This record gives sequence, structure tokens and C-alpha cells, in this order.
Amino acid sequence: MIPTPHDALFKAVLGQPEHARGMLRAIVPPVLAEALDWQTLTLRPGSFVDAALRHQHTDLLYGATWRDGGEALVYLLFEHQSTPPTEGLMAYRLLRYQDRIWEHWRADHPKAKTLPMIIPIVMYHGATPWSEPRSFDALLDVPAGVRAAVEPYLVRFTYLLLDLSEIPDDELREGAMRTALARLVAMCFKHARTRADFVQILGRWMDVVREVARAPNGLAALAQVMRYILEVNEQVRPEALQALLEREIGPETKDTIVTAGQELIEQGRKQGIQQGIQQQLVRQLLQRFGAEVDSHVEQRIATASVEQRERWFGRVLTAATLAEVLAD
Repeated sequence: MIPTPHDALFKAVLGQPEHARGMLRAIVPPVLAEALDWQTLTLRPGSFVDAALRHQHTDLLYGATWRDGGEALVYLLFEHQSTPPTEGLMAYRLLRYQDRIWEHWRADHPKAKTLPMIIPIVMYHGATPWSEPRSFDALLDVPAGVRAAVEPYLVRFTYLLLDLSEIPDDELREGAMRTALARLVAMCFKHARTRADFVQILGRWMDVVREVARAPNGLAALAQVMRYILEVNEQVRPEALQALLEREIGPETKDTIVTAGQELIEQGRKQGIQQGIQQQLVRQLLQRFGAEVDSHVEQRIATASVEQRERWFGRVLTAATLAEVLAD
């Protein structure tokens, strides 16, 4: 599946421990921040998000060890939302993801008698403040008169929320523990989609942009951010961004916008090819299997990876059944 612009930038930047370290450390409780050895922060492979929801959000899973030298791992689950979930069950979704993480961990540690703790974090950058319950037990339908008696037996946890819509820009800019790129990306997540005057806002962040540009591989990182801006805000013109960067940073940034534009064109080409494959796959399945190709099958195809669609497309003419086509 082709990722959304939010997913792509989120994983490209916060999928690197050097950029995630400061942001995560600033979010978790201070006692926990002091107890962890942040230099051991390591990205864990895999995603635990339901396939049907991957177009809405993504996830990153990190592990770290304790400063006292203990071998217990601490997992940090980091998700983001660009719009509030419509069903109002984020805490339940997070519980399911945590269970999957523990299942994977148990498979690798079959003799372990304890489980690593998981800190669930939701990163949100919608236009309106987050309004969902953050406590899992708030979702449980328990009469008020008996809640106190049954509370010891209920599943209870609360997730941490990083709601960018409620964090002042000055606070985003001042994050001393965060890298310049992480601060710039947080600001773009907050404003780039919704503000017609975004170029003016970016102009007030030129000190941070300069810091990004001067870091190792900084111009490549800056091109990635510029691509995100152009992709999510149709009111921002490439020439306006290029003029701002050349004026405030220097002529070496000229190719930054060109690179971002070329990447967008290439992505559009690939997306067009994949949409064509998806549509043709559905048409051929309908011709061969008729009513068996229902909305659930179409949803599975829509959320499948590029590799899966290509495998299925190659089986359409030879498979005897629909199940055989869609076998993984």
C-alpha cells in the first residue's frame, strides 16, 4: 500500500532513534525518563496496526533498557492520527496492539516469566483538539453503583497523548532535547495542511530550518519536508518555497525544491500504476468469480501491499478459486 504523506514523513524522521529519542523522552513521565538508558533506544521491526486502518495511521515500536543495567526491555508504542478516530475506541485499539506486541515478544522469549511494560503514545495533529477517552476502563459499560466493587478486576490503562494542536509553537521550537528536524516536522504536522499562510509561518522558523540544512544529510532531509508541504497543501507554491529557502539560507538550497518536485512526480507515476493494477485486479476477479468478490474482498485489495497485489494479479488466470488467488 502506498503510504500517506503523514505516514511517510512520520516514519522517515521519527523512525530514526536520533530524532525520536528527544521527543519520546519529553513525553513520558520524568521518573521513567530518568530510569531509561536512552542511548539503547532501538527501533523494533514490524507493524501492529490492523490492515484496514493503515491508511489512517501508522506505528513505530521502540525498545530500551533500564539505566541500572537490568535486562528488561521497555517498549514504546508510538502512533499518530491526522483526524480523530470516528468510532471512539482508540484505547481498545491500543490494547489490541499491545497484546500483539506481547505475543511476538513471548515467541522470542518462551521461558520468560514476566512481560515488558509498554508505554502507548498517540501522536495527533488534527485541526481540532483530541476528544476521545484516554482511559481504557472509561469504555467499559459498568453501572456506577458497582464500579468500585469490580474495579480490581477490570483492565485499566491510560495512553499518553501528544496533541500538537494544543502545543504552542514556541514550545515546539524550544524542545531542547529534540533535534532540529524533529521540531520542524512537528511544526509541519501541526500547520502545513490547514494554513493558507504556511509560507509565512515557515519563514518564522528559518533558524530551525538552517539547523536542519547544516546537519549531515541536511539538504536531503529538508527536501523530504518540502515534499510533504507541497503534497498536503495545494495553496503553497513551489516557487514561493524556493524563494524563501534561497533568500534565507542560500543558493545551495535551490535543488531542494526541484528534488521534492521530482519525488512527487515519481510517486504520482507509481501511484497511478498501482491504482491501475488494483482496478484491473478487481475487474478480472469479478469476471472470474462474480458475486464472491464482495466489499470485504475489495477492501482487502485496497489495503494490500504492492507485492501482494502483484502476486494476486499473477494468479488470476490460473487459480481455481478466489481463496487460491488471495492466499498469502
